Amino acid sequence: MVDLSHWNLTIPVGATIIQTRQLQTYESKWFARNTDGSITFYAPSSGAGIRSTPNSIYPRSELRETLPDGADKEANWRLGSARVHRLSATLTVDALAASKKAIIGQFHGASTKPPFKLQITGSTIYVQYRPQYNGEEKKDPILTGYKLGNRLAYSAAVTSDGELTVTVNGEVRKYQFDVASYRGDRWYAKAGMYSQQEIGGAGAGKATFHSLSMTHSDRTEASEVVQQAESQERHRQNPGALVPVRGSAGRPSGELQL
Repeated sequence: MVDLSHWNLTIPVGATIIQTRQLQTYESKWFARNTDGSITFYAPSSGAGIRSTPNSIYPRSELRETLPDGADKEANWRLGSARVHRLSATLTVDALAASKKAIIGQFHGASTKPPFKLQITGSTIYVQYRPQYNGEEKKDPILTGYKLGNRLAYSAAVTSDGELTVTVNGEVRKYQFDVASYRGDRWYAKAGMYSQQEIGGAGAGKATFHSLSMTHSDRTEASEVVQQAESQERHRQNPGALVPVRGSAGRPSGELQL
């Protein structure tokens, strides 16, 4: 099962937040629990009560990182609070709204301009990132030829030195953040279906997550690579199994609210 102990959820109806404690047993058409332990996120563009969150014009069924103590407190961490901050997931994108765009993972900060987003546009997966705080967004296609319903495995790891490593289905890209410009910013992870079709438009976004993990770790890059390889091998041998990317030295989300 996907560990929901350190996430809250925003659903598209009323842009309502389902807090961490309630989320442990929550289920709806926006957040469906499947018999294999996966979770399907559904975000229609129109319908009764469909709304966007403040500073947005799009619907979402999306998780937001919280502290793992069950206190319903949002996690906010600095780059320097751990050596590696890693968001990992395996999922299928099942449907896209009329815009053919959706965000399936991101690191957010205090600004309305997130430092990192992983976005699908049609059949292409893009890394979208801002090297400097509130600066220009760069866009890099990391995977092309994606077909709806196919499995995606992604990992986004940012170090205390500002190096961002993104892996999607084995394709690896490295980028660099200006640590000085982000020094005062506090980040948090988000994942799910954040459709990029305006409210009132046509269609719906849907994605099914089979595994999801957010860790803050002091492990070396080499040990991270070994763990990822072992995880991928377990998934290859048993594709239907949940494969959380997590190790004994990793801490779950937001233990570092510094």
